[in-house]
Amino acid sequence: MKILRPFLSAFSDNYKFLLLISLPALGLTIFGMHQLDIGGPVSWGIALTIRLAVEFAFLGLCLALLNLAGIKNKWVLAILLYAYYWACTADLTLLWYFKERFGAKYLETMEGGADYGFLKDWRLISYFLFFLLFCIFSVRRLFRPIPRQTAWKKALACLVVLAGLYLSNPLRLLPQPNDFLTAYLMPPSPVYTLRSMWAPPQQALVTATLSDRTAQTAQKYHLFDARNTGVGRNFSRVILIATESMSAKYLHRFNPLIPPEASQEYDRIFAEYPSNTLHPVTLSTLYGLSVIFSSHPNAKLSYENGYPVSLVKVLKKAGFHTAFLRGANEKYMNEHILFHKAGFEDVKGSNYFSTRPDYAPYIAWWGLTDRKLFEYAVEYLEEKENEKTFLTLLSVDTHVPLGRPDYLDHVYRETDATFYDVPTLPRAFSRAGQDLQYFLDLLKEKGLFDKNTLIIVTGDHPNFSNTPTNQLFKPYQRVFDRVPLVIITQNKINRSLTQDALANQLDIAPTLMDLMNLPQPKGFFGHSLFDTSAKRSIFDIKEDYVKITTADEEKIIPLNSKKEADQPILELIRTLWIKKN
Repeated sequence: MKILRPFLSAFSDNYKFLLLISLPALGLTIFGMHQLDIGGPVSWGIALTIRLAVEFAFLGLCLALLNLAGIKNKWVLAILLYAYYWACTADLTLLWYFKERFGAKYLETMEGGADYGFLKDWRLISYFLFFLLFCIFSVRRLFRPIPRQTAWKKALACLVVLAGLYLSNPLRLLPQPNDFLTAYLMPPSPVYTLRSMWAPPQQALVTATLSDRTAQTAQKYHLFDARNTGVGRNFSRVILIATESMSAKYLHRFNPLIPPEASQEYDRIFAEYPSNTLHPVTLSTLYGLSVIFSSHPNAKLSYENGYPVSLVKVLKKAGFHTAFLRGANEKYMNEHILFHKAGFEDVKGSNYFSTRPDYAPYIAWWGLTDRKLFEYAVEYLEEKENEKTFLTLLSVDTHVPLGRPDYLDHVYRETDATFYDVPTLPRAFSRAGQDLQYFLDLLKEKGLFDKNTLIIVTGDHPNFSNTPTNQLFKPYQRVFDRVPLVIITQNKINRSLTQDALANQLDIAPTLMDLMNLPQPKGFFGHSLFDTSAKRSIFDIKEDYVKITTADEEKIIPLNSKKEADQPILELIRTLWIKKN
């Protein structure tokens, strides 16, 4: 104790200050664990204790270094602390909206031209004003400048604590997947983000031959063996509707708190045709569509390598004209280039529609209204009436955070209920259901909904945020965050989809292949949803880890893991198998 006493005394002037400013990060950890449904009482207690120690030591180290640099002005320190909380806020926001700490990956999406009008919301202004006052109060009342010699002792003591926790963190002893708390929610926000930015990129293994180790791992998780079930027909007009942010919680069928009249079109369609909800494995549009097209969980490696495995390419080879139509800008995230590589011959979005006098007036907010997008889809299908056509539609009106604020001159049936008289996502999905019915009626009117037409309605990804309509989603149910899927045909398919809880977005492409009697590409991770005997595994890849869920286990593996036991799975998710049937 005599050896430690000089170092502990270095905190005597500022321990109250450090404890106070560590509390927001502790709150972030509590919120993150709750959002991600991680841990039990024991792991919660250990995690929060360690996080408090990590934050206290990290901020103590930063404070000591600032002292050594001669920065002791309280106003400057308050501003720096406020900037630190901005980093924590970024994590909080991403956990709030996506149940995911994205790290650096989604910094790229800032170029997408999002609507940041929400920054003027009084609640957001109040939030940042609170933290500004918190920083000023904390620094002005509790911070005490310390001598240079004491600052050296404090810095050394903090480094020892951080090194000790890093080398002997008891969280690593927790059973899977709670052991991943060490790498996931423990690091301070700036450390986590910087580490994500500097992490070496994954390298794809594009191959026609699996290694023995990968083949054995794939067999263990029942991958690469999708099969057809005989449900298929000779469809020549195939329409895949990827509804922006579609989640089961917005439909009365899955959430009784949604007024029945609000989602009556969706509910009727889901009751009439084969349908299910899927476990999501994606959290953004590019990633969601990439998983749908490739049935591979590693969306980033799929699109970076030109989609070696792609249902679109299979359909194109089978003689289908392929087109991707969206309401938003087709150049967002270079999707006009990437989706051409996926196999689409035409890629059209708001840039194209702005050149059409009959569509340009209906471009507002994020892009073309869904109703006009559907009208153009019918126009497009009429032009291709005598060709085999595969059409993917990506809507935009249900985009987060509140859906389209202005529907221009479109008229909708209104719902007389709370949250439906102002822009909210529940209102947006109510109108999206009406637009879907409008599209189906228009197809029938034009003679384009016949025995050769197959329509699949699903979502590109779910939306995890419930704000500002929290009352509609309490008590929370897991089904709320699943992605609905329904298969619409003129002659109803009298086969039910699997009700396996492990059915997920990786199963969409194999299902489409099954419906069309086309051979299943060997590189698919998923299975046809009509295959009720298939054993399924969910591979959910995030910024820096993969979460694997089977009927028997759940584990989380960091993508940069050096453990030998983790390497077979890491090799598997980097493998893009292009073996021909």
